[in-house]
Amino acid sequence: MQKSFGNIRNSTWNLANILLYPIAFLAATPYFINKLGEDDFGIWMLINSYVYIAVHIVSFGLGNSITAYIAEALGKGNAGKLSAYVNSSTRLLGWISILTVLVSLLFLLINVFGINLFKGNIDAVLIIATVIISVKFWELLFQSIIKGFERYDLASIYNISTKLLVLATQIIIVYTSNGLYEIFAGSLIVNVVMVIIQGFVTRRLMPEYRFSLAKFKDERKDLFHFGFWTWLQTIVSVLAYQIDRFVVASFLGTAVAGYYILASTIINHMHMAFGAVVSWLFPKIARKKEILKNVTNYFQTLRGFSIGISLFAILITYLFYEPVFSLWLGAEKFGKMSKFFSLFLMLETFMVMTIVPLFYLNGMKMLKFITSLEIMYKFGAILGMFIMFFVLRAAESLIIGQLVAMVILVPVEYYLINRKILKSNMFGETIITILPSVLITLIIYFDQLHFTIGLSILSLLIFYWYYLNGKRFQLKLLLE
Repeated sequence: MQKSFGNIRNSTWNLANILLYPIAFLAATPYFINKLGEDDFGIWMLINSYVYIAVHIVSFGLGNSITAYIAEALGKGNAGKLSAYVNSSTRLLGWISILTVLVSLLFLLINVFGINLFKGNIDAVLIIATVIISVKFWELLFQSIIKGFERYDLASIYNISTKLLVLATQIIIVYTSNGLYEIFAGSLIVNVVMVIIQGFVTRRLMPEYRFSLAKFKDERKDLFHFGFWTWLQTIVSVLAYQIDRFVVASFLGTAVAGYYILASTIINHMHMAFGAVVSWLFPKIARKKEILKNVTNYFQTLRGFSIGISLFAILITYLFYEPVFSLWLGAEKFGKMSKFFSLFLMLETFMVMTIVPLFYLNGMKMLKFITSLEIMYKFGAILGMFIMFFVLRAAESLIIGQLVAMVILVPVEYYLINRKILKSNMFGETIITILPSVLITLIIYFDQLHFTIGLSILSLLIFYWYYLNGKRFQLKLLLE
């Protein structure tokens, strides 16, 4: 029933899934800004954020929960449990999807009676966007099941296809001089078609599966228990990394928000790409812990691999983003975004430290521990951004506040992780693990050639000496 396709293959497909769409979207961004105007472009980006936030919050963390329990059932070879988890997941997300449609109908009814909550046709756009959210819950269900089978190739193929077809549809709609309502209506049609196709593909992975209306109380309890903790993680993530967009739009206008969100979106997709390279760790650990006593070597190996390639990518981005982005957006538009981008890049040097612990600890079902860590540093980031914004009243201050918080709290998180997992030399481990991130941040901050060369060499030496140490790094685990 379970078939492994290899970690490298999963990483490759995950990376393609994360990178292909944003590259295509960013290539088309100047076109969208010119055709829609800076204000409508900013509104479009905000509504996209609304869709993203709603899907991740209203799904109550069921996506990760479904993947974990599907992988666990496969690890035990229990076909009955597999079917029970799939049936429970289908019922739960099906009801959530139906309730979301009802919300959109209520919103429509309010508009029919002449009550407009926003200017222009934004109310109508939000109704269509809410229906898209209801469709996305079915996509979440099918994608989570596929990932539980460790078929990241299939999940990626259909995710990439959906996003690129939506983008192509949007380009055509904008070209014909239509606006935001038509953009989201076209997106809805494409999403519905692709979800139906994914449903058929998912069903073929489970030839023994039969749908049942039984409630499967134990499996539902499992899904909600795991989902609750990952749901809390999602809420604090959304608050920490999405709320600043709405603050900028509210206080500084949608035109400024458009460029702020653009810079944030690029960095977010970089972070997602870094996570995609090692996200196969989550179902693998959920499965491996059923048959192995010690999986700590996976944590140490994947941590070194993830941090190494992430910091290298950040350094390369720092070296080349200015000429590339100037050519892409034009000097004037790039000038409006560049002040945000370099700060987000510095923030990301610390964010990459949190990727592997999140996948590993969730896979180990150390849910309370990882959730408490997520709440600690992300609420710290929220507090930092609001304090700094209150003092400076500039969009950049929101990023600076998050960066200051991360400089303080990521070492605290790693001390606690080292004490829980490695249980040796906690202070030394904490200081050394964080040093490469600190050095890359200093390179971006000083922005001078001699600092770049010197600190890059120092960072490489520290990384090689510590992370690639034979006791901490086992290449064979990456090549399984």
